[in-house]
Amino acid sequence: MEYLSLYLGVFHHIPNFGSIDGMIYISDSMENGVKSARKNIEFRYNNSDFLQEWIPEATFTDAYIEFTNKKHEKLGIKLFGAQTGLRGTKIFGKRPVLAVLDDLVSDDAANSKVQMQTIKDTVYKGVNYALDPNKRKVILNGTPFNKNDIIIEAVESGGWDVNVWPVCERFPCSKEDFSGAWPDRFSYDVIKSQYDMAVATGKTAAFQQELMLRISSEDERLVQDSDLRWYSRKQLLNHKGNFN
Repeated sequence: MEYLSLYLGVFHHIPNFGSIDGMIYISDSMENGVKSARKNIEFRYNNSDFLQEWIPEATFTDAYIEFTNKKHEKLGIKLFGAQTGLRGTKIFGKRPVLAVLDDLVSDDAANSKVQMQTIKDTVYKGVNYALDPNKRKVILNGTPFNKNDIIIEAVESGGWDVNVWPVCERFPCSKEDFSGAWPDRFSYDVIKSQYDMAVATGKTAAFQQELMLRISSEDERLVQDSDLRWYSRKQLLNHKGNFN
């Protein structure tokens, strides 16, 4: 699977992770993320001579994908929404060993404590105990929304291996200092255009969240550096009679 969006990824695994024959894929909902991923995978498969040569058999349904390679080895993938029950999941009679959790949090869920807790329960109660107990890997991809977000919680917990891929090292900056993660797709001019639009419309929080993977920024500070006026304590004490 190829993820084309910017994301923050966290990984939790047991070291003796081996071959994959069953995995689960979970996104925000069956109607949105799951359906989009399935269609994307199906499109890529149907338009790739390479994949069709090495994986001659493929089955796609709304909630299940199955591949069979040249060696007649099978990979079964069960698809779930983030708030869908997945207890007792088995593929080919065994517990799956890999879970890919992709953009679990929707805009609505990000603002709902109840929905956010349900998503966390899906990960830590559902997924955690649905996988093989001896060999497993969980990959959690997503864009952080707020401090209660499951991604932020996972990063700050110290229990996951963390990778963060913002669109560039820092912004705003000069063109000479620009260091982008995907310069062929997100050039300096593209990022500057989006940043200028965000500043002009008062939407810098969205820019920081979606492209820089930050839930707060310098632009959103209640008191900016330019608002501060510094004074000399010595001068103040020398003229303290001027104040009440």
